[in-house]
Amino acid sequence: MRYSITQDYISQGNARPGTAIDPVQFIVAHDTGNAGSTAYGNRNYFNNTQPSASAHTFIDDRVILEIIPLTEKAFHVRYNVPVDNSRYGANANDAAIGVELCWGGAINFEEAYNRYVWYHAYLMDRYGFNPREKIVGHSTLDPARRTDPENALNRYGISFQQFIDDVEAMLASEFGEGAREGEETLTRVSPERPVVRGVMTTRPIIQRGASGDFVRDIQRDLIRAGFSLPAFGADGDFGGETERAVLRFQRTYGLQVDGIVGPETLAKLKEVTNTPSRMQEFPLPTGVVRPGTRGDNVRQIQRALSQIGERSGAIDGIYGPQTTSAVRAFQSRFSALARDGIYGPNTKRYLEMELEDM
Repeated sequence: MRYSITQDYISQGNARPGTAIDPVQFIVAHDTGNAGSTAYGNRNYFNNTQPSASAHTFIDDRVILEIIPLTEKAFHVRYNVPVDNSRYGANANDAAIGVELCWGGAINFEEAYNRYVWYHAYLMDRYGFNPREKIVGHSTLDPARRTDPENALNRYGISFQQFIDDVEAMLASEFGEGAREGEETLTRVSPERPVVRGVMTTRPIIQRGASGDFVRDIQRDLIRAGFSLPAFGADGDFGGETERAVLRFQRTYGLQVDGIVGPETLAKLKEVTNTPSRMQEFPLPTGVVRPGTRGDNVRQIQRALSQIGERSGAIDGIYGPQTTSAVRAFQSRFSALARDGIYGPNTKRYLEMELEDM
């Protein structure tokens, strides 16, 4: 199979009540709404803070991570919205699996999206569902308050309809498709199942000398919280630079200042990075944008520069001399950036950090 699934369940509590779903009737597609928030970052937030909200599965560019068993309820849609009841005869929390797409920041969207599509196709195959009938966006169930998953998809030029089309194509190519007597379900042709990896449901205390994906998640959250790692970035190695950033974070938020990421530091880090920020109001383009370019990508850059106090002239979508000067002035704030006036991945990362701090 194309991908494996990791099951790393959170502890039972407010976020995981342990109540059974019987049976699964549909799937709700979500996105996290929080740029740069990774699958394991979300898993550890829900495990450590135990809010009265959750979802079954979080997907980023590295992992398909089930944090609540698919046989149990998760709280991913408000109970007092009527659309789920009218469409499916049941509340989403009682009868649906919630799947979250992680996006933005350092996450490779194409890799995350491919896993997101594949996992929905896997669920269609597992439960014998038709994607057009059994996948619904959170925005459809709670339109007054939610815009996901279109919030993430639309940023990358993908409509919800295109997403469903992609799931159908993935279902046919990966699992085999065949209509069952004209009904809404699909016959499963391929008996193959993805490899499911069970791992520890608790995380050790993380300190200097540790390495791996969990360290990388911590580093990304430190950067998003405004505690930069200019020399090495989110490299997955807990060295001196990361330790110093943790110490600064702990001092700032009144925690025990020991440079160790234990439960209290991790919970505060997730609280800080899951707080809605100005960055979400000023999405930034990916790739390289050079002087002389015109279009919406340039407008996004100009809006963000204006928000942080760099004068780029009119927000006209023209990457002219004023915008070039504003980009160069912003780059001059950071020794790690080349002062070339060209917007690229490194400039984007630091600009996102500035927006996060606002």
